Amino acid sequence: MRWLDPPTALARIAEVLPGLLSEQTDADRTALLRAGVDALSVRLDRAPAQVRDVARELAVSERQLRNLFSDGVGVSPKHYARIDRVRTVAARAGSVGWSELAAATGYFDQSHMTTDFRALMGVPPRSYFTGRLPATTPCQALRLRRP
Repeated sequence: MRWLDPPTALARIAEVLPGLLSEQTDADRTALLRAGVDALSVRLDRAPAQVRDVARELAVSERQLRNLFSDGVGVSPKHYARIDRVRTVAARAGSVGWSELAAATGYFDQSHMTTDFRALMGVPPRSYFTGRLPATTPCQALRLRRP
């Protein structure tokens, strides 16, 4: 085994260590994000957890969890949970009644589910599934950028 003199060893450590730390940090952040996504997602055997409970379970602050989701998913944890619940409603619609579906996906009641669905999809669930969709409109961001 060849030993390096201290200045060379320090230079080598300074060269290698940042890459090792960022790889481990990225892996840790990815694992944390996956655990957060799993906890906030709808499952048939349990209701999705609340953001504050997920943060506590993962031993991070709500702000850290929000930043992690913003960087990794592109939306806040709460918004992710809303999207996932509406996605689950869309996937399971027709298999059970609306009120049972609302309860299974963690909504307080059918009205709460309908309000959330309408806010994200633009129409209530029944209209969505019967094909009565709103007219398409251009993205607001594109309209604002035009001179």
